Amino acid sequence: MAGNNHKYKTQVLRRLKIIRGHINKVIDMVEADEYCVDIIHQSLAVQSALKKVDSLVLEDHLSNCIPKALPGVDNEKQKELLALYKASRK
Repeated sequence: MAGNNHKYKTQVLRRLKIIRGHINKVIDMVEADEYCVDIIHQSLAVQSALKKVDSLVLEDHLSNCIPKALPGVDNEKQKELLALYKASRK
């Protein structure tokens, strides 16, 4: 993540560490031959959490990187792009 925006970095790292725990759980479940549907539910939770990480990274990019690279882009367009991205990830 570019820049010094600790807010986003802290949130992303926290979420990634939680995701790492979920992935370890999925691995354990597969190794233990647990019920396939339960494995899928856990996998879907990981995928959902990764989508949230993507949204946070994009929000950071739109809020911090784009304005520096393209000073003329207005804040409303940034919010519009982020909302569109979030809607597409549902």
